[in-house]
Amino acid sequence: MAVQFKVQSQGGHASAPTPGTPIPVLARAVMRLEKHPFPFRLSAPVRQLFNTVAPYSSTLYRVIFANLWLFRPLLNLICRKSGGELNALVRTTTAFTQASGSDVSNMIPSEASIGANVRVLPGDTQHTVLRRLKRTVRSKRVELSVDYGFDPSAVSRVDGEPYERLRKAVRATWPEALVTPYLMLACSDSRHYSPICDAVYRFSAMALSKEERGMIHGNNERIPLETLNKTVVFYRRFIRAC
Repeated sequence: MAVQFKVQSQGGHASAPTPGTPIPVLARAVMRLEKHPFPFRLSAPVRQLFNTVAPYSSTLYRVIFANLWLFRPLLNLICRKSGGELNALVRTTTAFTQASGSDVSNMIPSEASIGANVRVLPGDTQHTVLRRLKRTVRSKRVELSVDYGFDPSAVSRVDGEPYERLRKAVRATWPEALVTPYLMLACSDSRHYSPICDAVYRFSAMALSKEERGMIHGNNERIPLETLNKTVVFYRRFIRAC
């Protein structure tokens, strides 16, 4: 979802500001959302991911994953503090990416806005997300609107032949890899296949390091040639298996 937060005012000259100008109102709204994130929740793919990787994790995470009934609050705290991919796997996230106000520094804006990119976790919908955002902001002056958005795609099955073919192709290409279900955080064109197929697997087939994944949409974005070569090998193998 792309959500806009807007505040209107009478504007005016910056030499004599009145209380409650648009940007401070928006700043308070942003801070409320930062301090009150969406609730921690384990979707089916993430449960499967944790169950699969638990035996290969550090002692701390093995204990946590094996006893989630007891350590859910601790895992929630770890996810919130670490942020990044781990946190995005267990809650709907809100990233503030755009801001606009006055064109000049000596004029109070008559309208200021902040745009947020929201990644909706399975189990939430656009409707429930917007309702929670409004409830958390708790300000009648802040207007919320949705520029565009999608409800989460259906979770694909991992207990049938399609997933097994994918798993075998992965193992044949990367024998050292641990194959596990996963919740893809990006918005892929694969969503358009969901109405006609229940086996839609969002998989990039690229063995990227944490540093390389961090370059996506960032500075010096690149993919090593050897990684691309291995990706071609994988797709050839997978297509032949189908």
